[in-house]
Amino acid sequence: MKPVPSQIVSLFERNTALHGFSVRGRGDIPDNVPTTQDEGELFVGDIGIAPTVSEAQYAEIFEEVVAAVTEVLAEGEDGSERLRGRTFARALH
Repeated sequence: MKPVPSQIVSLFERNTALHGFSVRGRGDIPDNVPTTQDEGELFVGDIGIAPTVSEAQYAEIFEEVVAAVTEVLAEGEDGSERLRGRTFARALH
């Protein structure tokens, strides 16, 4: 199993309402979702947040998720492979 990038760990630490999200490749999304021709394109989805938050709070958390994913991608060529097809979830103890 691949280790969870530190940016993702930090994301869950900062956002206690965030329970999970997935990162999908272009081939893993429905045909009706607009995409570019970039085969390396990634999509964030399946965001789980509880308890329910306002639209503004949801948007803020979503932006933080995208920023964390972007940071991992900026680290190098293997960033995409570290994220694609994975679901990240809060560990429950």
